[in-house]
Amino acid sequence: MENYDIYVEDRIEDETINIQFKDRDTIEIFLNKGSSFGSKHTTTLLAIESLKFLFQKDGQIVNSLDLGSGSGILSILIKKLGGRFVDSCEIDEFAKMESIKNFKSNINKDLDLPSFVEAPLLKIKQYNLIVANISGRFLPDNFPRISKIIKPNGYLIISGFNLNKEEKYVKLLKDLNCLMIHKFIKKPWISIIFKK
Repeated sequence: MENYDIYVEDRIEDETINIQFKDRDTIEIFLNKGSSFGSKHTTTLLAIESLKFLFQKDGQIVNSLDLGSGSGILSILIKKLGGRFVDSCEIDEFAKMESIKNFKSNINKDLDLPSFVEAPLLKIKQYNLIVANISGRFLPDNFPRISKIIKPNGYLIISGFNLNKEEKYVKLLKDLNCLMIHKFIKKPWISIIFKK
Protein backbone atom coordinates (compact mmCIF):
# COMPACT_ATOMS: atom_id res chain seq x y z
CA MET A 1 0.00 0.00 0.00
CA GLU A 2 1.16 3.49 -0.73
CA ASN A 3 1.55 6.09 1.98
CA TYR A 4 -1.08 8.83 1.83
CA ASP A 5 -1.40 12.28 3.34
CA ILE A 6 -2.80 12.42 6.85
CA TYR A 7 -5.64 14.84 7.47
CA VAL A 8 -5.92 16.33 10.94
CA GLU A 9 -8.33 18.49 12.86
CA ASP A 10 -7.77 20.24 16.15
CA ARG A 11 -9.91 19.40 19.16
CA ILE A 12 -8.62 21.96 21.64
CA GLU A 13 -10.96 20.62 24.32
CA ASP A 14 -12.52 17.28 25.15
CA GLU A 15 -15.77 16.74 23.23
CA THR A 16 -18.87 14.65 23.72
CA ILE A 17 -20.60 13.72 20.47
CA ASN A 18 -24.32 12.87 20.82
CA ILE A 19 -25.66 10.57 18.11
CA GLN A 20 -29.45 10.65 17.89
CA PHE A 21 -31.62 7.68 16.94
CA LYS A 22 -35.36 7.56 16.27
CA ASP A 23 -36.03 4.27 18.02
CA ARG A 24 -33.32 3.99 20.66
CA ASP A 25 -31.42 6.03 23.21
CA THR A 26 -28.91 8.65 22.17
CA ILE A 27 -25.37 7.27 21.97
CA GLU A 28 -22.67 9.44 23.53
CA ILE A 29 -19.08 9.25 22.37
CA PHE A 30 -16.39 11.05 24.35
CA LEU A 31 -13.35 12.25 22.42
CA ASN A 32 -10.28 13.46 24.24
CA LYS A 33 -8.70 16.67 22.98
CA GLY A 34 -6.27 15.98 20.18
CA SER A 35 -5.62 16.41 16.48
CA SER A 36 -6.50 13.10 14.83
CA PHE A 37 -9.25 13.38 12.24
CA GLY A 38 -12.82 12.43 13.04
CA SER A 39 -15.32 14.32 15.12
CA LYS A 40 -17.55 16.94 13.53
CA HIS A 41 -16.33 17.06 9.93
CA THR A 42 -19.17 16.55 7.46
CA THR A 43 -17.61 13.36 6.05
CA THR A 44 -17.50 11.84 9.54
CA LEU A 45 -21.12 12.83 10.20
CA LEU A 46 -22.16 11.25 6.88
CA ALA A 47 -20.29 8.05 7.76
CA ILE A 48 -22.13 8.05 11.11
CA GLU A 49 -25.47 8.39 9.28
CA SER A 50 -24.50 5.44 7.07
CA LEU A 51 -23.63 3.31 10.11
CA LYS A 52 -26.91 4.24 11.81
CA PHE A 53 -28.84 3.28 8.68
CA LEU A 54 -27.05 -0.05 8.34
CA PHE A 55 -27.42 -1.09 11.97
CA GLN A 56 -31.11 -0.11 12.00
CA LYS A 57 -31.60 -2.14 8.80
CA ASP A 58 -29.56 -5.25 9.66
CA GLY A 59 -29.03 -5.20 13.42
CA GLN A 60 -25.76 -6.43 14.88
CA ILE A 61 -22.70 -6.73 12.65
CA VAL A 62 -20.43 -9.62 13.65
CA ASN A 63 -17.04 -8.32 12.55
CA SER A 64 -15.99 -5.03 11.05
CA LEU A 65 -12.99 -2.99 10.00
CA ASP A 66 -12.57 0.77 10.42
CA LEU A 67 -10.07 1.56 7.69
CA GLY A 68 -8.25 4.79 8.60
CA SER A 69 -9.62 5.13 12.12
CA GLY A 70 -8.29 8.61 12.98
CA SER A 71 -9.84 9.56 16.33
CA GLY A 72 -11.52 6.15 16.56
CA ILE A 73 -15.05 7.60 16.56
CA LEU A 74 -16.43 5.15 13.98
CA SER A 75 -14.90 2.12 15.71
CA ILE A 76 -16.39 3.30 19.00
CA LEU A 77 -19.81 3.80 17.42
CA ILE A 78 -19.75 0.29 15.91
CA LYS A 79 -18.94 -1.17 19.34
CA LYS A 80 -21.69 0.86 21.01
CA LEU A 81 -24.15 -0.34 18.35
CA GLY A 82 -23.35 -3.92 19.35
CA GLY A 83 -20.58 -4.78 16.88
CA ARG A 84 -18.84 -7.83 18.34
CA PHE A 85 -15.38 -7.83 16.77
CA VAL A 86 -14.03 -4.48 15.59
CA ASP A 87 -10.65 -4.09 13.93
CA SER A 88 -9.14 -0.67 13.31
CA CYS A 89 -6.35 0.36 10.99
CA GLU A 90 -4.42 3.62 11.03
CA ILE A 91 -1.09 4.45 9.35
CA ASP A 92 -0.33 7.45 11.60
CA GLU A 93 1.10 6.30 14.95
CA PHE A 94 0.02 9.49 16.74
CA ALA A 95 -3.59 9.04 15.56
CA LYS A 96 -3.43 5.37 16.60
CA MET A 97 -2.45 6.39 20.14
CA GLU A 98 -5.31 8.92 20.22
CA SER A 99 -7.72 6.21 19.06
CA ILE A 100 -6.61 3.88 21.85
CA LYS A 101 -7.07 6.67 24.40
CA ASN A 102 -10.58 7.35 23.04
CA PHE A 103 -11.41 3.62 23.04
CA LYS A 104 -10.52 3.41 26.73
CA SER A 105 -12.60 6.52 27.50
CA ASN A 106 -15.71 4.94 25.93
CA ILE A 107 -15.51 1.18 26.43
CA ASN A 108 -15.40 -0.30 29.92
CA LYS A 109 -13.51 -3.55 29.43
CA ASP A 110 -10.10 -3.76 27.77
CA LEU A 111 -11.11 -7.09 26.23
CA ASP A 112 -13.89 -5.32 24.33
CA LEU A 113 -11.67 -2.60 22.84
CA PRO A 114 -11.29 -2.52 19.07
CA SER A 115 -8.07 -4.22 17.93
CA PHE A 116 -5.51 -2.56 15.71
CA VAL A 117 -4.42 -4.52 12.65
CA GLU A 118 -1.58 -3.79 10.26
CA ALA A 119 -2.07 -3.81 6.46
CA PRO A 120 -5.50 -5.50 6.46
CA LEU A 121 -5.79 -5.13 2.68
CA LEU A 122 -2.88 -7.53 2.26
CA LYS A 123 -4.40 -10.25 4.46
CA ILE A 124 -7.06 -12.88 3.92
CA LYS A 125 -9.31 -12.02 6.87
CA GLN A 126 -12.76 -10.97 5.68
CA TYR A 127 -15.31 -8.65 7.27
CA ASN A 128 -19.09 -8.25 7.34
CA LEU A 129 -18.57 -4.48 7.31
CA ILE A 130 -15.77 -2.15 6.25
CA VAL A 131 -16.08 1.59 6.82
CA ALA A 132 -13.55 3.99 5.27
CA ASN A 133 -13.73 7.76 5.73
CA ILE A 134 -10.64 8.58 3.69
CA SER A 135 -9.93 11.33 1.17
CA GLY A 136 -7.60 11.40 -1.80
CA ARG A 137 -6.56 8.49 -4.03
CA PHE A 138 -6.55 5.80 -1.36
CA LEU A 139 -10.09 4.55 -1.95
CA PRO A 140 -10.15 4.22 -5.76
CA ASP A 141 -6.59 2.89 -5.79
CA ASN A 142 -7.52 0.16 -3.31
CA PHE A 143 -11.10 -0.81 -4.24
CA PRO A 144 -9.95 -4.18 -5.66
CA ARG A 145 -8.14 -5.05 -2.40
CA ILE A 146 -10.98 -3.73 -0.25
CA SER A 147 -13.59 -5.75 -2.15
CA LYS A 148 -11.61 -8.97 -1.59
CA ILE A 149 -11.86 -8.69 2.19
CA ILE A 150 -15.62 -8.07 2.29
CA LYS A 151 -17.59 -11.24 3.01
CA PRO A 152 -20.39 -12.23 0.63
CA ASN A 153 -23.47 -10.15 1.57
CA GLY A 154 -21.14 -7.86 3.53
CA TYR A 155 -21.16 -4.07 3.42
CA LEU A 156 -18.77 -1.27 2.53
CA ILE A 157 -19.32 2.31 3.66
CA ILE A 158 -17.16 4.94 2.00
CA SER A 159 -16.96 8.64 2.83
CA GLY A 160 -14.41 11.44 2.58
CA PHE A 161 -14.94 12.58 -1.00
CA ASN A 162 -17.01 15.01 -3.06
CA LEU A 163 -20.24 14.27 -4.92
CA ASN A 164 -18.49 14.63 -8.27
CA LYS A 165 -16.75 11.27 -7.65
CA GLU A 166 -19.96 9.35 -6.97
CA GLU A 167 -20.53 8.03 -10.50
CA LYS A 168 -16.92 6.90 -10.92
CA TYR A 169 -16.78 5.15 -7.52
CA VAL A 170 -20.15 3.45 -8.03
CA LYS A 171 -18.99 2.09 -11.40
CA LEU A 172 -15.62 0.91 -10.05
CA LEU A 173 -17.29 -0.95 -7.20
CA LYS A 174 -20.06 -2.37 -9.40
CA ASP A 175 -17.32 -3.94 -11.52
CA LEU A 176 -16.11 -5.59 -8.28
CA ASN A 177 -19.60 -6.95 -7.47
CA CYS A 178 -20.39 -4.29 -4.85
CA LEU A 179 -23.72 -2.57 -5.46
CA MET A 180 -24.82 0.77 -4.02
CA ILE A 181 -27.78 0.38 -1.66
CA HIS A 182 -28.00 3.84 -0.06
CA LYS A 183 -26.27 7.21 0.12
CA PHE A 184 -26.21 10.28 2.33
CA ILE A 185 -25.40 13.68 0.90
CA LYS A 186 -24.55 17.04 2.41
CA LYS A 187 -23.13 19.07 -0.44
CA PRO A 188 -20.42 18.89 -1.54
CA TRP A 189 -19.80 15.64 0.44
CA ILE A 190 -21.29 12.16 0.13
CA SER A 191 -21.21 8.80 1.94
CA ILE A 192 -22.26 5.64 0.10
CA ILE A 193 -23.22 2.17 1.36
CA PHE A 194 -22.47 -0.81 -0.87
CA LYS A 195 -23.40 -4.48 -0.52
CA LYS A 196 -21.31 -7.28 -1.96
